Amino acid sequence: MQIKQIRVRHANRSIWGHLAEREKTLPLVTPLDIYTDFKETRGSWFWDSGMAAIQIETNDGIVGTGWCEDGCDAVRPIVENHLSRLLIDQDPLDTESLWDRLFRATLPYGRKGAVLQVISAIDIALWDLKGIAAGRPVYELLGGPVAESVPVYASALHPVGHDKVRAEARAYVAEGYQSMKMRFPYGPGDGEKGMEENEAHIANAREAVGPDIALMADAYMGWNLDYAVKMCGRLEPYGLAWVEEPLIPDDLDGYASLRKETSIPISGGEHEYTRYGFRDIINKGAMDIIQPDLRRCGGFTEGQRIAALAAESGVTLIPHAYGVTHLHFALANKNIPMIEYFPLPCWDSLPDAEIEPIFYGEPQPENGRVIVEPRPGLGVEVNEKIFS
Repeated sequence: MQIKQIRVRHANRSIWGHLAEREKTLPLVTPLDIYTDFKETRGSWFWDSGMAAIQIETNDGIVGTGWCEDGCDAVRPIVENHLSRLLIDQDPLDTESLWDRLFRATLPYGRKGAVLQVISAIDIALWDLKGIAAGRPVYELLGGPVAESVPVYASALHPVGHDKVRAEARAYVAEGYQSMKMRFPYGPGDGEKGMEENEAHIANAREAVGPDIALMADAYMGWNLDYAVKMCGRLEPYGLAWVEEPLIPDDLDGYASLRKETSIPISGGEHEYTRYGFRDIINKGAMDIIQPDLRRCGGFTEGQRIAALAAESGVTLIPHAYGVTHLHFALANKNIPMIEYFPLPCWDSLPDAEIEPIFYGEPQPENGRVIVEPRPGLGVEVNEKIFS
């Protein structure tokens, strides 16, 4: 079996689904809050929504599909101008060697960022192809399943007003979610008043759901160490399961210092790449919970290495963002207790442009858990209507 063709398809949709587009208009602290021109919403500085699907076809007609974010339409030239020559006529089942050659060949301009996202999509496509060729789901090829279903947590709860937040949180409890994540509205530039509002947002949700629901909150790289220490001190009484990405990803010394100052677990890693990045997080004692995204960090091949590092070190691994990739990943790794899911808040509605699904066959949660049917490969098909 040999790789004979590689196609790159683009869609003007977010790989993260409806939340990413809506989040551009919702209150949320971000790393650009320090600049007045970009403080109001994430949409003031974020790129246009976009994703790429990479389809790899063999000489006997088997097609595997992988995907990654692609808001800047960078995937196609990276594949067509470079990486395709390293894949054509190669054995698609040789995932270890193919990953390594792609990584080594892009060292001069890669290692992280867009190039690793492309390598991730290629690797996901190869595992999908491998599963289809074997007639087995990817989670079986990875060594699973270790469970019958995957727990998910509800990830939304933007600071849109206390009444809406209470209703939204209670709706998630009624839908069977045992854990949910909020977004912080303010950062260092907002002073004491911002801290008070952050705390009030958390207190409001905790009152709404009671003490038995796990509650987390995301600062999306928008704080600094001093602010994070003070803010976590205020939040200690609310029993948060974690505070997410309080600092920029490369400030691992800051993360390690913050962990020493608070009993609240600290999470991050959605913007980290490869086993080397996560090895640094672990070795520095920077995070209690790592959150790799297979569509960024290197696909299944590298994801399994990261999971092994986490298991060896006793660090919890909870992947960033929903997707069938992370469902298979969780089913194959006992040290992944749950994954993220973006439900539609009870006060919101789905835009007409996003009614069409990105994938056909992607499983959805019921009562806070997801069952994955044992279909070959990843078990989904891209919606041809939204890709070009």
